[in-house]
Amino acid sequence: MIKENRIRKNFDFLITQIKGHDKWMDETINLIASENKLSPALEYALKSDLGNRVAEGWLGSRFFPGLRYYDRIEKYGMQLIRNIFKAEFVDIRPISGTIANMVIFTAFTSPGDTIVTLPMAAGAHVSMAGPTPKKVFNLKVVSLPFNSNEFNIDYVKAVKLIKEIKPRLVVLGGSVLLFKQPVKAIVKAARKTKSLVLFDGAHVAGLIAAGLYPNPFDEGVDFMTMTTCKTIPGPQHAFVLSRKKFAEQIKNTTFPALHSGHHLHETVASVLVMEEFRVFGKEYAKQVIKNSKQLAKNLSSYGFNILAKNKGFTETHMFLLDISQVMPAVEAQTLLEAANIIVNKNALPDDLSFITPSGLRFGTPEVTRLGMKENDMQNIADFIYRVLIKKEEPARVKKEVSKFRKNFKDIKYCFQL
Repeated sequence: MIKENRIRKNFDFLITQIKGHDKWMDETINLIASENKLSPALEYALKSDLGNRVAEGWLGSRFFPGLRYYDRIEKYGMQLIRNIFKAEFVDIRPISGTIANMVIFTAFTSPGDTIVTLPMAAGAHVSMAGPTPKKVFNLKVVSLPFNSNEFNIDYVKAVKLIKEIKPRLVVLGGSVLLFKQPVKAIVKAARKTKSLVLFDGAHVAGLIAAGLYPNPFDEGVDFMTMTTCKTIPGPQHAFVLSRKKFAEQIKNTTFPALHSGHHLHETVASVLVMEEFRVFGKEYAKQVIKNSKQLAKNLSSYGFNILAKNKGFTETHMFLLDISQVMPAVEAQTLLEAANIIVNKNALPDDLSFITPSGLRFGTPEVTRLGMKENDMQNIADFIYRVLIKKEEPARVKKEVSKFRKNFKDIKYCFQL
């Protein structure tokens, strides 16, 4: 009985932490560019019995029975996503963006191959340019030339590099995308060297689906990977999209090479969010960009050094702030969190350390999902200014942030159950 009581106490502790987190998030301004909020329909899907089931294999060739309803959803979902992104093939089973990129590396590269991609300090995700290709796949990673003034790939130098080294794979996209990349010019060069081209659209997938960012398939890429939890306000899940000729290699790599079961509740929720996006996505994505540009402008007016000011700061859902002349980025992140404002430290192009970088990354997907508009960005900028520049006590600002958040409780841009 004593042991049972002790275990029960531990159990209650864990439940308390979950409830504490939920309450805290309802009182915060979350500006993480890679996070979002779920609609009631998506929460329903995640709580469904589908989370208890396993669907090994491809549609029509399952290893387990009991999937008649799920199979209908997956069949419908694949067609839906192909149509939205104008893709010839889609695999909706990957459980994360990193796994989606690993599917491409596994299927289409060999140890010792060369890939070219952005430097990590210029926006590449770790699964594009870090330990994933280097340590897991033993690939040689060469950085694409980057123009810090334009905050974009230097496509003239990039084309020259591709022609010289003839990489197996060119990886575009990334975790920091402020502007449209020169995809078409790079694809043209890659065709001449018979290099394959992957666009990691994890961050801008919602903008692509809404027609507010160029569709990589229109510009000639071979593959696109994406997640459904950033500018698409869905669960943490991923898709691999490609030209039809690569379909079998991708199917047979996702399973059995990298997956067994593929989290059916998350897969179904990722289909549901794309259905909601067909109705609400364009309006939502437009507001995300408006809010991003407005918040960057407001912070700049307070004297913060927002990158790419010469280009209007951003054309997407995110922007970068160089905080190095004010305080270390780690300290700024901590102070803002104490005031219930959640942002993440982020390396800038000239940084040498990812542990102590110079920048903060801001994103507006979640605050937009809660119904915030351009005028609300002024309030947010003011809170940030008071914490980081005026050095007000974070606890004092936290009370005002919590009060402000009471006006934004309901999830917008979605169907109601």
